[in-house]
Amino acid sequence: WGIRQISDLTWVTPPPAGPVSQAVELLEALGAVQGSVITERGREMLRLPSHPRIAHMLIEARHAGQDNVGALALATDIAAILEERDPMPRGTGADLSLRIELLRRWRKGERPSGERNFLERIERLALSWRHIFGIQVDNSVVSDSQVGKWLMAAYPERIAKQTEKHGERYKMVNGRTARLPEHDPLHREPWLAIAQVDAGIHEGKIFMAAPILAEDLIPLAVEKEMVSWDADREMVVASLELRLGNLVLSAKPLTKIGEEKKVEVFCAILREKGLSLLNWQEEQSAWQARVLSLRRWRPEEGWPDVSDENLRNTAEQWLAPFLLNLYKRSELQKLDLNTILPTLLPWQLNSRFPQLAPARMAVPSGSMIKLNYFPDGRPPVMEVRLQEVFGLMETPAVNDGRNKVVMHLLSPGYKPVQVTQDLKSFWTNTYAEVRKELKTRYPKHSWPEDPWTAEAVRGAKRKR
Repeated sequence: WGIRQISDLTWVTPPPAGPVSQAVELLEALGAVQGSVITERGREMLRLPSHPRIAHMLIEARHAGQDNVGALALATDIAAILEERDPMPRGTGADLSLRIELLRRWRKGERPSGERNFLERIERLALSWRHIFGIQVDNSVVSDSQVGKWLMAAYPERIAKQTEKHGERYKMVNGRTARLPEHDPLHREPWLAIAQVDAGIHEGKIFMAAPILAEDLIPLAVEKEMVSWDADREMVVASLELRLGNLVLSAKPLTKIGEEKKVEVFCAILREKGLSLLNWQEEQSAWQARVLSLRRWRPEEGWPDVSDENLRNTAEQWLAPFLLNLYKRSELQKLDLNTILPTLLPWQLNSRFPQLAPARMAVPSGSMIKLNYFPDGRPPVMEVRLQEVFGLMETPAVNDGRNKVVMHLLSPGYKPVQVTQDLKSFWTNTYAEVRKELKTRYPKHSWPEDPWTAEAVRGAKRKR
């Protein structure tokens, strides 16, 4: 029909996207589809009356030819068992090899334990497969790993590696975790091909599987350079890994790491851990609040978003050039952020920044008092002792005089006395009461009756 995407068909009810995506992924893994186009292997699979998994396994075994005598006969037996009900009693164990052994012994006239009706149905199906391929029955003894080799051709995404020696849990190529029943003899096997596993809530339960030799996985594996963050050593590390999906067959460390991948890891860990990964101090947070205040006060000028979240998400843009020769967190801590952060501001904004949002302001005493800004654009706060602002008529302002500072006027003991944005009103209406209350408590400090003309001082009154 010329249609290659399932979404291009006209559906009464479109199939759910998740299962369709999984089906396409499986067909690609089996080599049946490539780039939405059926392959020659896919056409070969279509000619067999079975599920694509079974068809792929049978074709793989047939192509093994003389290099693996009996491979196709074994694959037909595996196919028949997988397509019928389990012939062995419940609790026998998950090993598919036991079912192959049972079937072949039964065909030789023995009467091993097993469901006769199921065995007869399995044999009828196996016989039909042998007729299709024109091969003779084979009742020879096979190894567990031979069964596993052909089983993984049908379930490539369920190749699984034991998470710990002789443990019950296995991690599959697709990233899922599955678990063998307790005391199952397959616990001794480090690698499995899993045929039957339930969905599970957190992990699947394995019902049928077979062992695999690690050497049989090598032709399927891909060599890949992996760069990651070593949380214990707090540094970027790299290794050359032989990988099968999410599983690692072997790995060797690399000393030379590509700059691009190293930067990717640094930026990823920065997004995860936050700006504390750098030597981020109060000084940087203060700069950040000043810029964000201007961003709110002057939205038309394009002041950048330097919030924590945006800095983490855009680290590749502003931090990457400074990471090229680094490897460790200790080296990150040595970065000069006071040099790096100003590069986030365009030149024309950077040149006006100190005037529009000064970090400190001079007061009549001669002190340079810190201003505390806020990311949400609230008025900045100046905490200053009362005696240092005698003679200051008007409340200081920032942002070209548009935003008045909130004055936190302090006693000589640095206790809050008054919070105001109207200094003139404080001198006129409130100062006399404050003077009366504090003069006896701090007799060594200046408490003039006229704060308008009094000399501002930093400490106690000078002795004459």
